Amino acid sequence: MVLHRLLTGETLDQLINQVDREKHLLFYSYLTQRRGKAQFIGQYVDDHLTAVLAYISELSFPAFSFYCIERDEVLFPELIMFAREAYRLNDHVTCGTILCEHDLQLFQSYGLITGTPQRFLTMKHVDQEKLLASHNAEDVKVEEYDEVVHFLQNEGMRFFTRSEIERCPFLGIKDGKNFIAVGGFHFYDAHLVEIGNIVTRQAYRGKGLGKLLTSQLTIIGKQRAADVYLGVLSENEPAVNVYKGLGYETTAERSIVDFKLKPDYKCHSSAN
Repeated sequence: MVLHRLLTGETLDQLINQVDREKHLLFYSYLTQRRGKAQFIGQYVDDHLTAVLAYISELSFPAFSFYCIERDEVLFPELIMFAREAYRLNDHVTCGTILCEHDLQLFQSYGLITGTPQRFLTMKHVDQEKLLASHNAEDVKVEEYDEVVHFLQNEGMRFFTRSEIERCPFLGIKDGKNFIAVGGFHFYDAHLVEIGNIVTRQAYRGKGLGKLLTSQLTIIGKQRAADVYLGVLSENEPAVNVYKGLGYETTAERSIVDFKLKPDYKCHSSAN
């Protein structure tokens, strides 16, 4: 028998203790920092939890996190269709998530993926001695939040929420009165510290501003938690090299994907 239902707080607490944080950092963030704003639909097959599809609506696109527990038992199309109805999303909306290779293949087997997946690295800080001594970036003030949001959007950043800017430390570098580089955190508490939203204006790139911000944010992050993470597209080799130079190492490689919520059974049949 197959059942789908919203997960209880007790079940979410159990999952926090089961999830490998480094392999499933996005889902772990939903269980912790995004828990109050996320909804979790679980699929049960014969009373066994097989998979979870979590959703938040705060980003500029429908954002999901998928966690597969019993890969051989999960009835994936049923989970997707139940979630689509429960979250009241239409067939044509473009959603986003980050997937490991096995989960990417599962989504592809039902024709859900749109566009080309982008390879994405999760990196963890491991060498304190490589951080910079400089502290030239300044805290972003409350009255500057709107300006920072505008800056990030203009520079093409979409993986952030307004609440992250308001809740987490955020740093900026200015040329005169205008921001030329900003950076902050996606998540910032004892459960999870993840640096994100590091953006430098095009004309000022190559001057080490992103490196300075990353170093300073890493120092701040380690005041809250032992482990500090960040994510970067694998094709962005200059940024990857900067992070390695600051003492980060890759712990997982996944894919950022856009996907739809309408399974194509013909694709699955041909894949088999």
